[in-house]
Parts: sequence; structure tokens; C-alpha cells
Amino acid sequence: MLADRERALDALIGKMLSPGRLLLGWLLTVVVMLGWTFAVLGLKSATEGGISYVYAAAYLILAAGALVPALLGIRAGLRTGKEARRRLRLWTALDRDAVRDAGFGADGRVWFWLLMSLLPCAGAVAAGAAFVTEVLTAADAPKDGSALAYAWGLTAPLAAAGAYGLATALTHRRWFRSLSGGAR
Repeated sequence: MLADRERALDALIGKMLSPGRLLLGWLLTVVVMLGWTFAVLGLKSATEGGISYVYAAAYLILAAGALVPALLGIRAGLRTGKEARRRLRLWTALDRDAVRDAGFGADGRVWFWLLMSLLPCAGAVAAGAAFVTEVLTAADAPKDGSALAYAWGLTAPLAAAGAYGLATALTHRRWFRSLSGGAR
């Protein structure tokens, strides 16, 4: 039973903290940002009227084509992570093995997730700072709110992706500390 538990925990940790999962989250974040940009362009074109309605429709179709699959992918990833954490807790509850459990810390992967999740957070801060700088210093800044919409579309997904990565790494770290009795 302990050998089965060890294999299951190792597979679940590998699934939760894989670099591919982090990169897929980043890719979906970029697609959300692209879809948001298309949506803002579409709404901006719709306010201009005339022939711009054709452009507005095209931009909004592109926005839906980018946002819907990306959001569904993010939702599936969140559900997969939640299910993996649930199974991790169930397998952990079976028994303890101090010798084998010491290897489940996945310190390298946890640090990778922590450090790489700071990149989107830094990107969100940079995009937000660029927006504030533009609004405060540029006399010809757009007054129609499109700059604010672009700023939200760039900072919110980046901040959410970074926060999710940090939460994933810290949740694993907290789980491991409870597994090892808080020794590490």
C-alpha cells in the first residue's frame, strides 16, 4: 500500500507542478490578453460608426474566438488542479512514511513555479505603471477610456496568472509541511 501511495503522490505532484502546466497557463493568459485587445478594438470601432461597424464585427468575432477557448482552457486547468489536490489529500490520509515522504517536497519544482510566477506579476506591475505614466504625462492621451481598457486587459490576466502560480507553489509547500509534520 505504501508503494502504491508513493507512486500516486509522485504522479500527482509531477502533474501539479510540471513546467508544461505553467507554460500552458502563460499561453492561455496571452490568448486572453489578445482576445481582450480585439474586444477593445471592436468596441472602439463600433463607437466610430459607418464602415467601422464591419471592423467592429470582425474584431468582436476574433475576440470571442480567442477568449472563449482560452477561458475554457483556464477553467479546465483549474478543475484539474483542484481534483489533483483532492486526490493528493486522499492519498496522504492513508498513512505516513517519514522516509519516503521526505522526497515529496519537490523543492526544485516549487522554486521554479515561485520564481517563474513572479514574471507575470512583474509584467502586470510594468503594464500598470506604463498606463499611469501615460495618463499622467501625455497631453494627447485618449479620453475615451480605451487606454484604461487596454491597461485592465494587460494587467489583470498577468496578475491572475502570477497569483495562480504563486498559490500553486505555496499550496504544495503547505501540503508538504503538513505531511512532514512542519519539520521543514
